[in-house]
Amino acid sequence: MKHKKSLATALLIPAVLLSGCSAAQTSNDKLILRTQGIELLGEGKFEEAEDTLIRALSCSNGIVEQADYDISDYIAVAQFKAGDLEGALATVNAIADINPKDDGVYFMRGKIELAMGNKEGAISDFDKTVALAPDNYNRFVGIYEELHAKGYDGEAAAYLEKAISAGNKLSDYNKGVLEYYLGSYTDARNDLENAKKSSDTTEDLILYLGKTYEALGDDGYAMTLYEDYIRENSTAGRVYDQLANCRLKKGDNEGALETIDAGLSLSNGEGRQGMMFARVVAYERLYDFVSAKKYMDEYLAVYPDDEVAIRENVFLSSR
Repeated sequence: MKHKKSLATALLIPAVLLSGCSAAQTSNDKLILRTQGIELLGEGKFEEAEDTLIRALSCSNGIVEQADYDISDYIAVAQFKAGDLEGALATVNAIADINPKDDGVYFMRGKIELAMGNKEGAISDFDKTVALAPDNYNRFVGIYEELHAKGYDGEAAAYLEKAISAGNKLSDYNKGVLEYYLGSYTDARNDLENAKKSSDTTEDLILYLGKTYEALGDDGYAMTLYEDYIRENSTAGRVYDQLANCRLKKGDNEGALETIDAGLSLSNGEGRQGMMFARVVAYERLYDFVSAKKYMDEYLAVYPDDEVAIRENVFLSSR
């Protein structure tokens, strides 16, 4: 049944981009449904998100707008996260056919191809995305993370080296991020601190600066950075996630759970998967295996393909 749905979705996307709204639908409906779909994505309700975003896309006015590409991108993400790789691939192929200059679609297609075991196809698309957006240093980092996660460390490092070779074109922030991934933590700390002094403090900057201090062994200062940031930015989900894991690393399981509870209730949905898994780990370390199993069941209901969690669930089931 899911394959049929995915196939229908893939065929629908190019069609609705040209079809226009029904008489009962408005551009405001599109924005509302888009927001609802993104919220569902953040909550891990991927199939519901896909359905809602398709409804949003069907509110097109017949003229292809940037919002239509944006919604289609989110549909691909929902399919990808739901494990529907064929559907996601069909979706990004449809987007690329209509908008071949969209660098983001090639990055997404590379991610999908990696997940499908097509390393050569992925690298070809990663090359396309950096050729179209050579100054998007976050994209180089994203490619590194995707390749590194699959064990292709040589290929991953090559993208960082290509980015850092830009030299004077790099901002302190971009330089610091690349140095962090290359393992030059002292240089990364210095450049990220310079970025913090000279520009607005963003969530990404705090995360990289904090992780750099963690890598240098100063977990205490890293946690201070995270705590100070979420005090002023209560929806920064990824910072809650990083702080919770930092507290777990220090053995503060109760503190980690407090951070996770706050993050899951206040955050924007980002970092949700990490926090949900960290909650299981915290209860395990407190020897509360009943709670750990309860929250593992909740986690697997949302992320059923997580092999690490599946193995851990076998252990919990025996407790």
